[in-house]
Amino acid sequence: MTAPAYSDTHAKSDPALQPYSLSYAATYNGMDINAKRELTVELGRYTLSTTAKNLLSNITEQGDFIVEENGTIIDQHYEYKRSILGIKKTEKLSYDRKAGIAKYKSKKKKRQVTLEDGYLNRLTYQVQLRRDLINGKSPLEYQVISRGRLKTYKFEIQGEETLETPLGNIKTVKVKRIRKDNDRETLLWFAPQWNYLLTQLWQREKGGEDYKIVLQQGSLNGAALK
Repeated sequence: MTAPAYSDTHAKSDPALQPYSLSYAATYNGMDINAKRELTVELGRYTLSTTAKNLLSNITEQGDFIVEENGTIIDQHYEYKRSILGIKKTEKLSYDRKAGIAKYKSKKKKRQVTLEDGYLNRLTYQVQLRRDLINGKSPLEYQVISRGRLKTYKFEIQGEETLETPLGNIKTVKVKRIRKDNDRETLLWFAPQWNYLLTQLWQREKGGEDYKIVLQQGSLNGAALK
């Protein structure tokens, strides 16, 4: 039996792949939300998951992937679940590598995308973004399969900023997502001292709603953040 072309050793040599568990305080239009974010690895298979919930809503997002010896991320599965006031929505993205396609499915839609090298999903592009920030690469541009369609996500570094957090004053790099649609705005703050973990995010939606998360506590590679 041939050994798989991936292993847990990537987490040792690639800082963006070191496991972590993070807790955030979040607000959406003034409502408090508990949010968590985790990266785990087992037998060469990585799982990145996020959750956000309060009394009225529950949102979970999970992506599984492996990493080839050359460092390329190979997506295995993606799933998004949302329940708000009892109204549920599920999106799934499965991969048929032999056929070279990704299959998207929600309650109302089914789509297929022909896979090419470098295509990521709505979670794994975030892994690659951290990688590129760590290594000082540019441009910060990614081909992302989102809701069954291929989209280009572009980001731009805005500079450095020190944030006041429950973990103290943290020096961060501020990054903006570049969109053609100016009605939406997304800003992200990453902490270089923690391998560019996401420290804060703020997003304004088309209707004017805003969403913000701020890191409260967590661990990186088994050690508590401090």
